[in-house]
Amino acid sequence: MSFPTGRRSSCAISPYRAYRFAPDGSVRSTILIEADTDAEAAERALHLSDGERVELWSRARFVAHVGPPDTPIATSVRLLGDEPTIDP
Repeated sequence: MSFPTGRRSSCAISPYRAYRFAPDGSVRSTILIEADTDAEAAERALHLSDGERVELWSRARFVAHVGPPDTPIATSVRLLGDEPTIDP
């Protein structure tokens, strides 16, 4: 028996999600990030911040925080579904 060693198919669940927060602390949007490493995913999340707080998670594991340092950081998240939200 052999297992595939290449990249996962595009229909697989993304291992990273960036949560973009509104100034009031609510989640503004959820963005899927395709990356091979935490560092690569964090670099991509940095480009999403646009001055707002962004938290990068790999399933239930916190990976990185991007944005203003004076805002609270979540300690856990609950996955709501497999589809990303739409940024209003």
